Amino acid sequence: MFELEALFLGLEPLTALAIGVGALLLAPLASATASYVSQHPEMTSSVGESVRGAAKQGLIFTFEAAEKTQGFFAEASECLQDLVAEAKSDLANQKAQADSEPREVTIVAE
Repeated sequence: MFELEALFLGLEPLTALAIGVGALLLAPLASATASYVSQHPEMTSSVGESVRGAAKQGLIFTFEAAEKTQGFFAEASECLQDLVAEAKSDLANQKAQADSEPREVTIVAE
């Protein structure tokens, strides 16, 4: 039997979350469609095709949004890592300059 856990296995958490939210948003529509189709059996094939197309477009949108979100966070992470590396480099340069400059020391006799 088909298991939903197998579907989500290997997906990024953000992608799985987006699919879950999409499923929650589509649940009332699916329920209304099911009740309508049960009352009008002649509409089964056309409604089924349109619901399938809408669900497919929803999944495509979700996957594209997840991909763009992952790209955004990857870029943000890279920028942050660059900023941290630059700050560490500047700190090391400042320490090197401070250590290399001669200091004036005054001795006070009491």
